[in-house]
Amino acid sequence: MTRFSTLICVLIALVCCMQANAFAPSSQMSRLNVKSSTSSIHMGFGMPDEDVKPLTRENEPEEYFSTNLDKMSDNEKIPIAIGGFLFISLPFVAGMIALYASK
Repeated sequence: MTRFSTLICVLIALVCCMQANAFAPSSQMSRLNVKSSTSSIHMGFGMPDEDVKPLTRENEPEEYFSTNLDKMSDNEKIPIAIGGFLFISLPFVAGMIALYASK
């Protein structure tokens, strides 16, 4: 049985390796499709406008967007943080209990 499962694993690995290059163009095809371009693209991304000043602490508006969670104190946020931790970790704990109970 171990030889059969080893053979299956080797065959699956071989098929995966063969299909890894299935969608890659061959070197001959890639040479034919390459077009050389001498022009460059000049877009204005990242260029500052003349009338816009950078945002600093002095010119920041007093009222800014904030959520209800931002308005809460740290003591009010602790139950939310604990709930998030439990929400993430409880499935793993339940899985471990199920694995150990099945032995």
